Amino acid sequence: MEGTYKNSTEVGSLGGQPIYMAEVVDACLIGRLNLFLQGDTGSGKTQLARDAMGYFPGKNTFVLGRNDMDVRELFQQINLGKLKTAENTGELKEITSKANNHLTVVDELPNCVPAVRAQLFNMFDGYIEINGVAYPIGKGYSVGIATGNIGQRFTESSNELGRALRDRMHVIVDVDYFHPTGSDTLEILSGNTNPRVEFDRQDEDRSGEVIKRYEAISAMPVPLEKLIIANYLIHGLDHCSTGSKREMKDAWPTQLEDHEQGSDVGLVLPVSTRAAKSIVRLSQSLDQLARKKGGNPEAFESMMQAFRLVAPYSGILNEADVQRKYEGNHYDAVDAVISTTTTQYNGQKPNIAAGLKMVLNGEKDKKVLDNFTGRWSFMRDTLDGLLRGKTQGSVAMED
Repeated sequence: MEGTYKNSTEVGSLGGQPIYMAEVVDACLIGRLNLFLQGDTGSGKTQLARDAMGYFPGKNTFVLGRNDMDVRELFQQINLGKLKTAENTGELKEITSKANNHLTVVDELPNCVPAVRAQLFNMFDGYIEINGVAYPIGKGYSVGIATGNIGQRFTESSNELGRALRDRMHVIVDVDYFHPTGSDTLEILSGNTNPRVEFDRQDEDRSGEVIKRYEAISAMPVPLEKLIIANYLIHGLDHCSTGSKREMKDAWPTQLEDHEQGSDVGLVLPVSTRAAKSIVRLSQSLDQLARKKGGNPEAFESMMQAFRLVAPYSGILNEADVQRKYEGNHYDAVDAVISTTTTQYNGQKPNIAAGLKMVLNGEKDKKVLDNFTGRWSFMRDTLDGLLRGKTQGSVAMED
């Protein structure tokens, strides 16, 4: 992304190439993943969102969140004020069909009242809801970026907005953990001393390029290795002494055995299927960016980098442990989970290879399946499903 925002702090690395905050935004755009940028006032999150708007001049919507805004005013802001006066379904379809905006940016989303937030979340998902009927916008591509102040505590599990964010925003990043370096801020300060976000600039329409890259990622086969890793995040992280963390519900983690409470079993819940899809899609997007820079990303490395961006504020971490053991740093907590996952995966690689060879040979081998126990028990059904040809969609399986 080319824009005003400057930050040379590495968010991560992939295929030997560094990943920066602006590239995380790019990855979300080309992956069509909704992004929430959280951080303190003046952390640069609004400027990042403004730079993203530069890809879609004339095809974006910017909304400044206010607690006195109603849905009618929202429609007026996005040039769809006639929605409320449309007399029939035909008129509604005609009005919404003209909504060619591909990007919706909402600054200070927590300030919006629930009714407005609900409609904005719908727009992030590519439609506007009127009288219970969904009308598509964006002509096949739409994505949302929102910002909010970390001091508003919207990530708390008991908070209605926190739950909504985790449900509708695919990636939530705290920009305060990846703040610009001293040389970055020196360059920013020496350029000008205007404290306002720079909105007034001429942008070249690059929406076609972004949509083309999104379509390429959507059509790209997903390596089977990535799907197995995603399955581990869904099923492997669910395993515990009682059988399933999900089934424990509110008893997790207090009712775990003592040795489990000191490990990742008591630190992290399994990801949801929806979150796993976000991780896979973000991984594919990051791979594309890394390859464009000359990198050669590996599947496991890519999935863990995507997991590190999706998981910290997704609601799967034991907040008490994050505060007590990691001084409130969600990324350090996820790094601990990744460390254990890496050890688990490396220990199972020979068995996974044998299992995939079994599938290629088309014959079930009990000795191979018996290698998968505990966290990896899900692989038995996974391999059995592959043998029965249950896997659908675009999947890449190597010989």
